[in-house]
Amino acid sequence: MSTLVGLFEQEHGAQSARNILTDAAYDATVLRRSHDPYDAPIRFKHRGEVMLRAAVKWGVIGALIFEVPALVLLFMLPVDVNVKVFFTATVWKFGAAFGAWFGAMSAGDRGLDAERAEDYEEELIGGRRILSVSVASRDRRFARGAILESGAIEVRDLVGTFEVKMK
Repeated sequence: MSTLVGLFEQEHGAQSARNILTDAAYDATVLRRSHDPYDAPIRFKHRGEVMLRAAVKWGVIGALIFEVPALVLLFMLPVDVNVKVFFTATVWKFGAAFGAWFGAMSAGDRGLDAERAEDYEEELIGGRRILSVSVASRDRRFARGAILESGAIEVRDLVGTFEVKMK
């Protein structure tokens, strides 16, 4: 699967492309600026912050996964107390490191690069519409053509995901 992004000046062009793509059984989403002047502009999550949160979360989980069985094992082993303390103080770090690595790698394709996120945010503030659609690789040309024929001023391949920051 690959994700395509189209920029539109007019609402009817974005909706036309969305209708064509949803009729072809693809889930297309149109993002636009809110008409309410009190609503904050849309802000997208950056890849770095998504990876950092996942790394911290999975680091804690990894530490617990390693530490709990190690503690149970240590209480059963007939070794010196100093060895138990050293082992207990050390083993969770391996779990935390592995968990953090796993979390960062699993979230590596989420969010947008900072520069690309700022570009899309500026486009929305400027009044343009953004259409995003995930399509099978074999249908990329069809989807790209449908987006361009509907009046898109630009079509790009998206690297990452659109995830809106909560206000």
